[in-house]
Amino acid sequence: MMQGPVPPPLPGLDPNLVFNEVVPIVAAVVVILVVAIALRGILRTPVGEAIAERIRTRAQRRWGAGGEDPQRVEALEAQVSHLQGQVSELAERIDFAERMLAERRERKLGAGQ
Repeated sequence: MMQGPVPPPLPGLDPNLVFNEVVPIVAAVVVILVVAIALRGILRTPVGEAIAERIRTRAQRRWGAGGEDPQRVEALEAQVSHLQGQVSELAERIDFAERMLAERRERKLGAGQ
């Protein structure tokens, strides 16, 4: 039995190099998929529900309650409205005082001429 000549390798393409580069990438993708499927399975069990509830509770403690108390919100809105009224009253007083000072300066300048 006679064998024919071995075909020359493709220029610039080493099969061993390609194999050594592709296998780790494929292995990493497979590991990531297996871990994702395992986590999904765990998180759909009562254990996962407990973990989610703990995360929710911790977040509520850290950033405040998720559902606001309507009475508290109403009281805060009333307080903000009251403070806005005070600010506008103070702005009017400042305007009045500025006008009075401007008139006083004009009288002094008019008398000095």
